[in-house]
Amino acid sequence: MSFMKTCFQFIGVETNQTSHLERLISGLATCFAISVVALVTKWSLSSPVHVLFFASAAASAFLVFALPHGALSQPWPTLAGQAIAALVGVGFAEYLDSTILTAALAVGCTVFLMHYLGCLHPPGGATAFYFVTEYPQINAYESVTVFLINICVIILLAMVVNNLFYWRRYPLYWLKKTAVNPSLPHHFEVEDLHHVLQQQDVFVDVSLSELQSIYEAASQVASDKRRR
Repeated sequence: MSFMKTCFQFIGVETNQTSHLERLISGLATCFAISVVALVTKWSLSSPVHVLFFASAAASAFLVFALPHGALSQPWPTLAGQAIAALVGVGFAEYLDSTILTAALAVGCTVFLMHYLGCLHPPGGATAFYFVTEYPQINAYESVTVFLINICVIILLAMVVNNLFYWRRYPLYWLKKTAVNPSLPHHFEVEDLHHVLQQQDVFVDVSLSELQSIYEAASQVASDKRRR
């Protein structure tokens, strides 16, 4: 059992502590969101090639509904990250070509720009790739417009659906506003962090070991400050 546990830790298997209700909400909300954007696209565009950019929109929907408190799921990374990806993809295809190499360059440039603009959003990689490779078959201006409308719809749905449940808040700013209590003591243990995550009943993309390392590093910084 110890060997199996070590193997699971090595490959990154984490125990999902969320309730069955939370898992059901994540799945149904994601399904609903991507169904809405699919209808929006079908009404707006006739070319079947646009079905391909649902892959990226579905990935964004997955993040904002399954990981609503995640840093990569927030409105700015979701919208700005996707917008940058689409524009970079179109720009590279327009001034270079629509080869796989150009698509790879567009994805790399997208990641680079996302870092500097503080809007890392993984589905943007698929978006940049799509707009480069499919550029010859689409109306770029129309496609980018409809795609970004889809992303806005996903964000707006996330703001409505996620906030229907008291343990979910989207954007995360609303959770911070309700959670801050200056009278609470600032001394706590790693187990307390884990307990809070379980109480929130929202899957958080961070392991307990990572929480522990962050906590220990923060404690060391606090200790160093007290010595000065």
